[in-house]
Amino acid sequence: MSVGMTDSEQIEIIREFSNEVRDLLEQLEPSIIELGRSIEDGVDQEAEELRQTLNNIFRLFHSVKGTAGFLQFGHITETAHVAENLLDRIRTGDLQILPAHIDLFCEACDFTLAAVDHVEKHLNDQGMAERAARLVREIEAELAGDRDFSAGRGAWHTSATPPVAGREESCPSPAPSPGGAINRQALRIFLDEAEEQLQEIEQGLLAWPNAVDRDEVLGKLFCTIHSFKGNCGFMNLADPERLSHCMETALEAVKSGAAVDVGRLSSVFLKQLDALKDVLVDIAGGGNGGIKDLDRYLQQLRSLFPGEPVLAEAGPSGVGAGSTNGTGPGRGTLRAAFPDETADGEEGTETAPEMAMQRRQDIRVDVRKLDELITLVGELVIAENMLVNNPDLEGLELGHFHKSAQHMTKIVKELQEIAMTIRMIPVAGIFRRMARLVHDLSRKTGKKVDLRISGENTEVDKTVIENVVDPLIHILRNAMDHGLESPEERRRAGKPESGLITLSASHEEGDVMIVVRDDGRGLDRARILAKARQRGLVEGDGSQLGDRQVFDLVFLPGFSTAERVTEVSGRGVGMDVVQQNLAKIRGRVAIRSEAGKGTMIRLRIPLTMAIIDGMLIRTGSTLNIIPILAIRESFRPGRDAVTITPDGQELVRLRDHLLPVIRLHELHDIEPDHRELDQGILVVVEARDRHVCLLVDEIMGQQQTVIKGLSKYITDSGSIKGISGCTILGDGNICLILDVPALIEDTEQERE
Repeated sequence: MSVGMTDSEQIEIIREFSNEVRDLLEQLEPSIIELGRSIEDGVDQEAEELRQTLNNIFRLFHSVKGTAGFLQFGHITETAHVAENLLDRIRTGDLQILPAHIDLFCEACDFTLAAVDHVEKHLNDQGMAERAARLVREIEAELAGDRDFSAGRGAWHTSATPPVAGREESCPSPAPSPGGAINRQALRIFLDEAEEQLQEIEQGLLAWPNAVDRDEVLGKLFCTIHSFKGNCGFMNLADPERLSHCMETALEAVKSGAAVDVGRLSSVFLKQLDALKDVLVDIAGGGNGGIKDLDRYLQQLRSLFPGEPVLAEAGPSGVGAGSTNGTGPGRGTLRAAFPDETADGEEGTETAPEMAMQRRQDIRVDVRKLDELITLVGELVIAENMLVNNPDLEGLELGHFHKSAQHMTKIVKELQEIAMTIRMIPVAGIFRRMARLVHDLSRKTGKKVDLRISGENTEVDKTVIENVVDPLIHILRNAMDHGLESPEERRRAGKPESGLITLSASHEEGDVMIVVRDDGRGLDRARILAKARQRGLVEGDGSQLGDRQVFDLVFLPGFSTAERVTEVSGRGVGMDVVQQNLAKIRGRVAIRSEAGKGTMIRLRIPLTMAIIDGMLIRTGSTLNIIPILAIRESFRPGRDAVTITPDGQELVRLRDHLLPVIRLHELHDIEPDHRELDQGILVVVEARDRHVCLLVDEIMGQQQTVIKGLSKYITDSGSIKGISGCTILGDGNICLILDVPALIEDTEQERE
């Protein structure tokens, strides 16, 4: 970090560093777990799929090293560097990959994440010295069997402190072999990252001549050009690699004190930057990344440093010797690195122009700004409802006003939809973290497990998903410790040695359903009841309770059937935490289990915490909102369609189905207009493929609804059932929002 920076500038740089490294780690861990799974499956180290995974992990560690090296975070840089060297030994076939290597790579991720947390607090990574040294020693021990790896690409340095990223000799960026170790996804990533890097370089060049601290600008330029060059080398793009290397060498000469006109150098660099931008356009359009008149660009740089022999042959070793004007035989061919992925007919063809159209340009925004935006949009929706439904306008003929009001309503709705999509993120991020968790627990418990993930592209509001992380962690820990059997026990039960855990997400009636399922031993009903009787939680022997009521006992604080406390679980706090965290976001959890076959836990969470489309209904003098996505239809039944069961349950025949009836006036103790079913209106609502009918007096219309939370006093009292929140109506009154899944679940429990 530059000593001339203000505190606010340092904090901003640290924030950018933290975000970037965390993004890299989110990509790293799933790749490492995938690599470990390939080893367990016995995939040949020379297999194309395994090579692609290794190259991806190598590139990500290299990016972490370069980013940390620029900011002089030596311990992060050092650990990433030795991990990178171990990977390179594996990639080149000098070492056979082992499960121990997977553990080391995971430890490197853990260390980096902890170091980033430390940097955020202290603006340096000095406090991580001991942990870094221990990890470096462990990785060095894996490499100690063959120290004769001191030359060529990926050289292993035997010194305790490897060179810091930012120097060519310590940052090898080997080009992929023509065998095709890179896929189209890597190309997309390269194009996105390269575009950002060239933009940063351009901004730096424009600011450099007049900058107060030229050295700081020079350092940033050098680092960014170095990263761009490394990425070009990785992608086998010889021409842009050679040009960017020459630019990097010119900057190195300036750093070393060479006399040069900075303004003139910036002008030359900007012209060459245009050539590099053309390269990206060429690649995105299906070209192979050659630079026309490459030698002319190189000569322009050399002419600025007549006394610097280092620029005489400024191309990377082995690159560009025959690459004249982008046409020589030594030029790297991008297409050679990309085999025909559609030859087997399994994937649809995808041309380079189509690929370019799919590129995204993202910006980082402080989540607090998004929260403020959503809040303001919510207030705007309330204000619009209050204006359009103002009781002072009732009965007036205001044609122009209503036309304008409809237009405003349309704009507000579109604004609300856009604002909501901004804060929606896929669950893939937390699902990847769960993959790492299962991997670690598998090693701790000695149990074999296959984790299968689906629906990771399901999007949820960011504020919602943050409250799901802890519940998922506790559920998966319980599944690994209590649910899955040991390999020996599974063999005796006639099951495969490896247990199966599935983690899935999907949209369902305006909510998101996250399901964790295992094929283990299942919940032990008898043991749960025995523990409940011991604590006085059930009357009698509990035989009168249904399975669902028995299984729900595990959510009670401190309840555990574990015979001993382990490192993983057993203290009875996990499932309690699950229910508490879900309650914060109006979510619900349900358990289904079958002895000997496994357990399924469903987490139902709201798609968003902010705004929904709702239907306003009236029962007596009370108004309620029903989420639109939960409504299937409404009708008025005939007398002959009503059936009453011996236990008093009211059922209504709708076509070929008998549906239970929920009387809202009885549930909430209010006086309705009608008590006979054939005089009121039945609204059919659905949750988890189950349907019930709500008896109401009037359907008043659809409106956008801003969800407001209820006070803890009301929710804890349990006096109001089936309510998920409230909203403010156009006349300023409060209206409660019905929780359809809760209503249906309560009805089913009563029937049991």
